[in-house]
Amino acid sequence: MKFFWIISLFIFSTFYNISGQDYSVNFDGQNDYVRISDHSDLDLTQNYTLEAWIFPESFSWLAGIISKYQTNAANGYMLRLTFQSPYTGLGFDEVVTSTGVLSANQWYHIAAVNDEGIRKIFINGIEFELTGSPLNVVANNNSIRIGSDYGGRYFDGRIDEVRIWNIAREQEEISETMDTILTGQEAGLIAYYSFNEGAGDTLFDQTSNGHNGIIIGNPAWVDGYTLSGVLGDINFDEVLNIYDAVMLVAIMLTHEDGTELQLNACDTNQDGIIDIEDIVLLFEWILGINSNEREILSSGTYSITNNLVTINSDGEIAGFQFLLSNPSAIENIQLPQGWNWNQSGSKYIAYSIDGTPLPKDFSFSLNNSVVIEKVKLVGWGRKVVQAKENQLPKSFNLIAFPNPFNNHCTISFEIYKTSNIKLGLYNINGQYLETIGEVLIHAGYHKLNWRPKDLASGVYFISISDVVGIQLQKILYLK
Repeated sequence: MKFFWIISLFIFSTFYNISGQDYSVNFDGQNDYVRISDHSDLDLTQNYTLEAWIFPESFSWLAGIISKYQTNAANGYMLRLTFQSPYTGLGFDEVVTSTGVLSANQWYHIAAVNDEGIRKIFINGIEFELTGSPLNVVANNNSIRIGSDYGGRYFDGRIDEVRIWNIAREQEEISETMDTILTGQEAGLIAYYSFNEGAGDTLFDQTSNGHNGIIIGNPAWVDGYTLSGVLGDINFDEVLNIYDAVMLVAIMLTHEDGTELQLNACDTNQDGIIDIEDIVLLFEWILGINSNEREILSSGTYSITNNLVTINSDGEIAGFQFLLSNPSAIENIQLPQGWNWNQSGSKYIAYSIDGTPLPKDFSFSLNNSVVIEKVKLVGWGRKVVQAKENQLPKSFNLIAFPNPFNNHCTISFEIYKTSNIKLGLYNINGQYLETIGEVLIHAGYHKLNWRPKDLASGVYFISISDVVGIQLQKILYLK
C-alpha cells in the first residue's frame, strides 16, 4: 500500500518481537483447507481452547475455521461461521454469536473456550454472548481441518496463528498472548501453527508433538497478521484511513473502550500515552505528508484577553490540545475548513484532517468561568510544543471611543518604541474578519478614525499587536 513505505522503518525499529516475514494462508472458499491427521492428543471433549487470527474476505454458511467434524454425526468440536444469514457471526460447537460481529477484509483474533461444557467466545479479547444449546462433543477419528467444515463448507479469506489447547484458557491469558509469538512449549498447548513457512504444502506444528498439517487445494501464501500490529491500524483492515482516525479519537476520549491490541495501535508514536500527538501522526501517515516540505513548528504561545484565546507559533500547527478547568467551556470556535474537533469533559482537541495548517493568530472564545490549564501544540514531523501563556503587555493602552458607536469611532493607542503594528477586527466568536491597519509606527501616542464597511450591528473585538504581544478592546457597533 502506497503509504506503508513512510512508516516501515519506524515499525521495524519498534516491534522487537517480529523476526522475518509474517505469512498466512489465503483460502479461496472453494476447495482449500489444511488437514491434520487424527491423534489422541486432538480428541478433546471437556476442556479445550481453539484460537486463530482470521481475515474473512466473504461470508458463507457454516464456513469452517477449525473443525474436527468431517463425517456425518462425528460430533467433534468446531469453530466456524454462523448458520444465520448474512453469516457474519461465529458458531462454536452449535452455540452462536449474533450476526454482524465480523466484517470483511479485517483481521480478528478468535478464541473459543470449552470449560467443562460451558462455551465462551472472545473476539479480539472481548467476550461475546452465545445462544443455543452446545453440542455434546465426543472423541472421533476424524482429521482436523483448518479452513473447512463438514460437507465442504470452506472459509474464504486468510487464516493465521492457529493454536489448539487441551485446557480452558482464561480471558486474561488469551488477551496477554494473542498478539505474541509462542515458543510452542506452553503448558496445555498441543498444536501450534504460526503459518510462517511462506511456501510449500506443509504446515508445521511448532510444538514438539509433530501434528503437522498438509495443505490441500491450491491456497496462496500471503502476508499474515503482524503479531505486534501495525501502528495506526485500529480496525486491523491493513489500510490506514479516516476510519482508524475516528476510532483513535473515540478511544482517546474514552467514548469507546479499546482492546489491548487497539490501544497499542492507537499509540502511534509509542510514548505510552494516547493523545493529540498520535492523531496528528496518524493523519501524517494517511495523507502521506512529507514534513520536510512543511514549516516546522518549534515554539508557540497563547494569550487570553476578554476571554478571547489567541494562538501564535513560528511554524505550522497540525493539531492542538487544551486541558480546561471546566467541562464544556468553549463557547464557540470557527476552525478552518479541513479541521475537526472533539471534546470530552475538560479535554479539548482539534486537528487537521486534510493537511491544512491552523491559521496564524487563530482565536476562539471561552466562557467567563474557564481557566486554561495546559496547551499542547503539535506540528508535522512529530514536533510538539507545550505552549506557554503570553502575558499581554498593557503598554498599548488601546481605547475605542465612543463605545457603543453607530458611524465611526476613534481608536487610540500608545507605542513606547518603533514597531510594526497591526490593527485587526474579530467577531464575538474569535473569528478574524479584517485588517484595519498594518504599518511601521514610531513611538508615541496615536489616534485613528475608523469607519466600518459592510459590518452588521453587534459585538466585536479590535486588536492591536506587535511581534511580542497583543491587546484587544471589545466594541459595540450599532447601525
